[in-house]
Amino acid sequence: MTGFVDRQRAAQLMEQAGIAALVLSAPEAFHYATGAWIGPAGLFRRAGGGFVVIPAKPDLPIGVVAADFNAAQLRLAAPEAIVRSHPIWIESVPVETATHGLPLAERIEAGLASLGRAPDFSRPATFDLAGSVRQLQLLLDDFGLARATLGIDLDFVPAADFASIQALLPDCPMVDGSPVLDRLRAIKSEREIDLLQQGIFLSEAGLERLQVDAMAGMRQADLIALYRKGVGDAAAGLSHPVVTAEYVTLGARAKGADARAVAGDPLKCDMVCTVGFYASDMSRNFTFGPPSADQAELHAIAERAFEDGLAALIPGNTLAHVHSVTTESLARQGLPSYRRGHFGHSVGQSVFSEQWPFIAADSGVAIEAGMVLAFEIPLYIDGLASFNLEDQFLITADGPRPMNRLPRRLEMVG
Repeated sequence: MTGFVDRQRAAQLMEQAGIAALVLSAPEAFHYATGAWIGPAGLFRRAGGGFVVIPAKPDLPIGVVAADFNAAQLRLAAPEAIVRSHPIWIESVPVETATHGLPLAERIEAGLASLGRAPDFSRPATFDLAGSVRQLQLLLDDFGLARATLGIDLDFVPAADFASIQALLPDCPMVDGSPVLDRLRAIKSEREIDLLQQGIFLSEAGLERLQVDAMAGMRQADLIALYRKGVGDAAAGLSHPVVTAEYVTLGARAKGADARAVAGDPLKCDMVCTVGFYASDMSRNFTFGPPSADQAELHAIAERAFEDGLAALIPGNTLAHVHSVTTESLARQGLPSYRRGHFGHSVGQSVFSEQWPFIAADSGVAIEAGMVLAFEIPLYIDGLASFNLEDQFLITADGPRPMNRLPRRLEMVG
């Protein structure tokens, strides 16, 4: 299977949007569609490092424009895709076995000659957008899309690049395809769900290590190191790359990085664990020694609001309804003026762990089976504690299925 795209769902969404194909260039979208890395040209985060064409017609293959440097690897990783290449700054030379015995320089030159390049061939300083778009145009021609309406991921493409692409493809009307891509990615495949579940498993292993070994006197960096050690040990032997990001707040008022934990300090651990480029998100809260009465009450408010909001996190309800129920729960508990922009979000493959759709007051998005949502109750009270209670849920036809197993209660450490 090439990438993570549900072609049937993609066809339905594109038909509703009136587009004949998605043309994507964000590195994250490239990997989502192909399962492969866009290559070094994508590191510049400009349009044209690579393109992916997802035709609305599901009987057409996915088309890819990739750098010549990694085109061969991409053909192996995504054998069902049609791949065209464009030159980037990196020179990579094949060595012909038939030239064995010749001096090294002659073998290298023979390898270059075997590429069949034009005499005036030269490489760009990075990559050439026009050259990349020419290969895109050939793909569109092959697919019968030479005059088709294209959905471009405009939430990524710089304005200057978009103007150039429009000029180079004057026969193709272009519209914003980002909303289609967002809706497509909101429903997860089994492989995506598995990666997101692995992230939670690893993150909880890290938090368990932190809870056991954290002691007063440790700095924030020491606490993060405990978490990373737990994640690393649990990830041993895993074939996917694992990366963590830690949003930790230590102290009643956030302490500096070199300050040390003392008795009574609260600790918020909002942890992101990314497995195979899919970022899972969860948060737990601790105190060094017994919590104060106010800290315990604050966390109890978060727990009750969590349970109330979770009861509304079911298919058919809108995300705005979940936000309203959660806000009303906080109001009933004495916080009628508390305002939070969102109480959670989708998770998956993106530049950040938080992605569309959001559990926000203005979100008319209906909850659907197959979504994976991180639901959270953040209560940041300067001078008392910064607490965030967050779990990740797979939405099923029967309701939310928790991916977490750790209890949501306030725990003591060190």
